[in-house]
Amino acid sequence: MQPVPDAQAGEPLERPAERVLLIGWDAADWRMIDPLLEAGKMPNLRAFLDGGVRGNVASLHPMLSPILWTSIATGKHADKHGILGFAEPDGSTGKVRPVTSTSRRCKALWNILSRRGLRSTVINWFASHPAERIRGVVVTDRYARPTGPPNEPWPGAPGSVHPEELAAPLEALRVHPGRLTAAQVRHFVGRVAEVNPGEDKLMQHLLGLLARCASIQSAATALIAEEPWDLFAVYFEEIDRFGHEFMEYHPPKRESVDQREFELYSGVMNAVYTFHDMMLGRLLELAGEETTVIILSDHGFHSDDRRPAMSSKIQAGAPVAWHRPYGVLAMRGPHIKRGEQLYGASLLDIAPTILAMLGQPVPDDMDGAPLTQVYERPVRVPRIDSYEAPGEEHDAPETEEDPWAVREMMVQLAQLGYVEDDSMESVARDRRRNLGQVYLATGRPLKALGEFRTLVEDDPDDKGSRMAVANCLLALGRFDECEALLEAVGEGDDALALALQYRGMISFRRGRVEEALDHLRRAEAKGGENPQVLGQIGFIYLARRCWTDAERAFDRALELDPDYAPALDGRGVAYRQQGKLQEAALSHMLSIALLHHQPDAHRNLGLALMRLGRLPWAVRAFETSLQINPHATAPHLALAQIYDGPLQRPDLAEHHRALAGAIAGRTGDAPPDPAGG
Repeated sequence: MQPVPDAQAGEPLERPAERVLLIGWDAADWRMIDPLLEAGKMPNLRAFLDGGVRGNVASLHPMLSPILWTSIATGKHADKHGILGFAEPDGSTGKVRPVTSTSRRCKALWNILSRRGLRSTVINWFASHPAERIRGVVVTDRYARPTGPPNEPWPGAPGSVHPEELAAPLEALRVHPGRLTAAQVRHFVGRVAEVNPGEDKLMQHLLGLLARCASIQSAATALIAEEPWDLFAVYFEEIDRFGHEFMEYHPPKRESVDQREFELYSGVMNAVYTFHDMMLGRLLELAGEETTVIILSDHGFHSDDRRPAMSSKIQAGAPVAWHRPYGVLAMRGPHIKRGEQLYGASLLDIAPTILAMLGQPVPDDMDGAPLTQVYERPVRVPRIDSYEAPGEEHDAPETEEDPWAVREMMVQLAQLGYVEDDSMESVARDRRRNLGQVYLATGRPLKALGEFRTLVEDDPDDKGSRMAVANCLLALGRFDECEALLEAVGEGDDALALALQYRGMISFRRGRVEEALDHLRRAEAKGGENPQVLGQIGFIYLARRCWTDAERAFDRALELDPDYAPALDGRGVAYRQQGKLQEAALSHMLSIALLHHQPDAHRNLGLALMRLGRLPWAVRAFETSLQINPHATAPHLALAQIYDGPLQRPDLAEHHRALAGAIAGRTGDAPPDPAGG
């Protein structure tokens, strides 16, 4: 194993981590964690954070766990890795099955490390079944799931453990729900003696989730101590699953919640977090102080007054309605800063960060970047074009599926609302819809348009896909086509508020400001206050140079959603135009801290810093804007202005003016005012 070099201060680290422990907590959220930390109820996490860094991590769209956790493991968007939902077609049977490792189209971290001679242990990762034949251990996401009725023994799922000789000892560690005692459940439900599990479905769900979580922890604690590893990755999905079952019972009481159920189950969610803290303590103890540890969630989960009106149970509506777009990220280990905030991280950054930690080249075909800012000293990050090789043998063998287990998992997914049903046609539509969302979220509206139009052609009554088509047309600037589609949305249609919002955006893009405001206000009247609509109203006020009106609109949007990054950026512009320069810079920085890849927000931050006289920082902000969007002219012109003036570098000023002119010549646009809003 390559040691960390004994380097002088400032010398770049070649391999900053001896080994890495990655702990995945699905749907963990700082809004739930921070009050528990303050109350002293998560002492292990508290000590961890005091010795490391923490921050938000931006999720991806769509916010579905198999997609997100595969992006975490690969550093790539879903159109590259190929996992597009909870289920997939099974070519050998003509039926559908839960997603498998054989469908992933690119290497995960453990495949890369295995080929580089490093060992990994991977436990319960989404879409990890059948177990891949890597250098190390794989315990798949089928390991802790039942393979038979709850009143019978559960044989291990074929292919759920690699190497196979570990299957029997690991299966003996699994926890059956029927073996849980009242004393063990009392941590979650204080009045457990009043509940009959045979009649109470909530208690049945709680027991099943708790048993699965305990099974994963049992396997993790055994393997972390007994097997050699460079990367140890363990995933717990229970915060998310408990959230969908029990978050509606979390205080304060909602009117729709039964009083007795509230009294029984109001403490479940806090207990889930404190239980995870106890599990964390044991994993940290076994990993040792010299291990670099990453704690991560794929998204957050609404828990406060912004909880959706619908039930948290997935059966009652779309699963993602309760998901927040920011998860938790915390790191601790040798050379990592202590007690600091981490800003601008994305799920796509985790894989390249771990490769850099272990001294391995980061490939150019990953969509994220290593988070080297967490280190006290520079880190040398070697690069490589790709780890993918055409025709290379897959690490995952095809394995015979257990029909009972597959059927039960598909029924459960359908009941939870993750798939419409278990037909091939329904699963194919889900996958196409998710791919369309990936394309749209990553700035490829033309590709998205093809996916959503196919869905509408197959089912003209699919309102969601029709509105997605309108969104794509809007993004492409095909306003006439978009308006023609929106004309079909009538007064009684539940999509009317969204249609009015799109109409407002079209009117604004056409320069019809008053008409745009009218559409957006009608959208508010139909659909209620909405941070996106209020944000668009704020940007219209910016265009009208009504700075205080814009500030008020953005403030209201942020009251509804404090993490709405575009409103923070827009409010910064309004502040700057009113001469509130410190407030402007802070608002832009808060926006960038939530979503790093916003070229306009970096440019706006640069403009505020210019007026504050913080010129080196302004230069860095403009350069970052150009790194994200190299085709923008305004940052070049702003840099030319800085280099012409106080920094006295006419050569650089001329260089940036020439680049701006070349870009404007290619696009046919006139260069903008660099100090514009």
